[in-house]
Amino acid sequence: MNGSAHLRGIVIAGGLAALALALGFVTLAMNQTASHASTAPVLSLKARHAAAAAAGGKKPPAVKPKRVDPNLTAALNAGLPRPVALALAAAPVAVVELTSKEDPVAQLAFGEAQAGAKLGGASFVSVDVDHDGGAVEVLTRLIGALPVAPAALVYARPASLILTLTGFNDRTTVQQAVADAAQALRDAAPVAKTPALAAPGTAAQKASA
Repeated sequence: MNGSAHLRGIVIAGGLAALALALGFVTLAMNQTASHASTAPVLSLKARHAAAAAAGGKKPPAVKPKRVDPNLTAALNAGLPRPVALALAAAPVAVVELTSKEDPVAQLAFGEAQAGAKLGGASFVSVDVDHDGGAVEVLTRLIGALPVAPAALVYARPASLILTLTGFNDRTTVQQAVADAAQALRDAAPVAKTPALAAPGTAAQKASA
């Protein structure tokens, strides 16, 4: 009786020891897994894309620098408001319509100026003079007192005020103003020098002499 009890105690003790050993192995494995996970580097989204592209044998697309429009830069350096500078960057001639939402005549002139600019191949931008600040303040500081709206300012590159049309102007008038500004721009362009041509018969005369 005592022998069987002693044997049962040995078996229980052995089982507990085996269980403790197994738990020790499990805890050690979990600690090693957590250690590896904590030391793994954290890659950014760009780095992951580069790694994926490299794994697939493809290079990541090169980022091209944005090209700065020289016409926009010249107009901004001349002190023009950014909307007007953008208009001159889009086309050699720009129509700037001074308008007012409180004046029905100015609203009619707005539509005519926009149509005339389109017919003449110019860009168009409107400036609301109902409130100070913004483009109104910049234009006032640049050219002095602005004409009463409605009025159209016709600019040519780089930042030259060619014509000022006061009052209501129909699309034909604005189109003609755009054509005049474009002609002034062409007249101001430097003329490329070409070698003078010999007078007809000069070479033949020299040869016979």
